[in-house]
Amino acid sequence: MENDFQSRGRVWTTVTPRFLPSIDALTVGVQVSAMTTELSSEVRYRFGKNWAEFIAKNFNDAIVEESRAHLARFLRVSTLETLTFLDIGCGSGLHSLAAHRMGAARIISFDYDGESVKTTERVRDYAGSPSTWTVMQGSVLDRQLMERLPPVDIVYSWGVLHHTGAMWSAVRNASIPMKSDGTFYISLYSSDNYVDPPPEYWIKVKRKYNAAGPIGKRFKEWQYVMRFSVLPEIKAGRNPLAIIRQYGTRGMKYWTDVKDWLGGYPIEFASFQETRDFGERELGLDLVNVTTGEGCTEYLFCRLAQNPYWRSIVERRTLRTLQGPYIPQGGASYAVPLPHLETMADSAADPRRSALMLYEDGRMLGIAHSAHDHIRRYGKGRFSHWGTSLYFSGSDNSDPNTNGRSYAYCERF
Repeated sequence: MENDFQSRGRVWTTVTPRFLPSIDALTVGVQVSAMTTELSSEVRYRFGKNWAEFIAKNFNDAIVEESRAHLARFLRVSTLETLTFLDIGCGSGLHSLAAHRMGAARIISFDYDGESVKTTERVRDYAGSPSTWTVMQGSVLDRQLMERLPPVDIVYSWGVLHHTGAMWSAVRNASIPMKSDGTFYISLYSSDNYVDPPPEYWIKVKRKYNAAGPIGKRFKEWQYVMRFSVLPEIKAGRNPLAIIRQYGTRGMKYWTDVKDWLGGYPIEFASFQETRDFGERELGLDLVNVTTGEGCTEYLFCRLAQNPYWRSIVERRTLRTLQGPYIPQGGASYAVPLPHLETMADSAADPRRSALMLYEDGRMLGIAHSAHDHIRRYGKGRFSHWGTSLYFSGSDNSDPNTNGRSYAYCERF
């Protein structure tokens, strides 16, 4: 739920930084893209306005540190020194600043939305306007632009590519500047998690939200908060205000993300299996890290044969074979006791603590921290390491006791 790469038109600015000679020929003006269906300005959400407001009201060193910590944790590095970082759909500029704080040698940030570009420029000014950080305007759907960008070590695009109106084309184009030994870090809205209500429901909600006036938007925001935050917390016996006070994923703020989520249109969703298979088959990339269980699933791809750092991480992962029989839990769900891992498992107090990854025939199933009801009803590789047991489903919902497949887990993926 980050920001939008609108594909209806593209506005270019001349960029001539000393370290980007390959893109200094970009021309000023508007180019109309025919890559996606035209969308009216009333329907398409203005992400840039939301991020400008976020920075104006919430920007501080604490949220930069949250973003830096998240970036470091997922990339599994403490520094980006000597590395180049491309932020596609930079939005607020916060994550580019986090890369700067981590010592990135060069940073390129671009966004379709002009207000996002201006906000990122303000954030760059806050950092002292480093000459190694370039901010520009452009569209990820413009293949010529992506081919003109210099090769980079890290391509980063969080919650952006599904808002272009041509998600898989955007994913393919985003991978173009990645070095052969680089990493590709993207997040996409998860069709694995958005099942109740399903994606079709949210598409209608987003269209209505964007068509509403200011008062109507505010009403829909409170309606959403009550249904999906306040009432569930009250029913669970928890303080509903705590979810707002403690909200801080990647340095984001609760109300900013509420507006971003309700307004974010156009929108597409992708499953874990679809994204993994697209990366492997279409881009020739290996999936080496994934975080699921929330609205967006985060993916980290690379070419293991050419990336010794991640190859060493993958090779250190020890897979332990699961031993049946697996206990039926109803529907597609089965359970197997893992009492020795209880202190590492998810719990009511810490529902995302477990770092366990489940494998089927040597391939990660990926959809961790799933709701147990979703494992039963939908299956398709969903699993949950909870308490003293592992609850899971096969990739095709078949009975793991009889389907002839082997299951294994890595304790600390």
